[in-house]
Amino acid sequence: MVNQAKLRSFRTAPRYMYGFEIPKDYNDALRLDRIHGNTKWHDCTKLEMDQLAKYKVFVDIGKGTPIPKGFQKIRVHLVYACKHDGRHKAQLVADGHLTSVPVDSVYSGVVSIRGLKLMIFLAKLNDLDLWATDIGNAYLEAYTSERVAIVAGPEFGELEGHTLLV
Repeated sequence: MVNQAKLRSFRTAPRYMYGFEIPKDYNDALRLDRIHGNTKWHDCTKLEMDQLAKYKVFVDIGKGTPIPKGFQKIRVHLVYACKHDGRHKAQLVADGHLTSVPVDSVYSGVVSIRGLKLMIFLAKLNDLDLWATDIGNAYLEAYTSERVAIVAGPEFGELEGHTLLV
């Protein structure tokens, strides 16, 4: 049985990646920026929001507008991370547990570091040319079949409080 006091302290304890404290949410990110005298977390949040706007992920139907019939309200939140080279990253993710379970596969493959090292080793061993690329925000390329809506939070800037359709 887990000691509840230890469990609670684990949830509230700060997380670190590569020496950087990782914010728990948008307000925590702003707090860390104020403490450190920089805007790294704000900048990565703005970059994520700009990407969402560029790909036209949401349709704004106005501030305080009720969720239309046929749409399901879900929540979203930002997940923060720090890359091994010190870059700060923010990703807006949906609380997917609030929608019904899809009948199609939702698997998204990711290459492991071990698999990547093995491929590099084999390419070098066989004197093959090796090409690599990185696809940023590939998830934005897929359309959703679910009819969902969100109410924008403070991380959306001027759209805070607006009802957005996905």
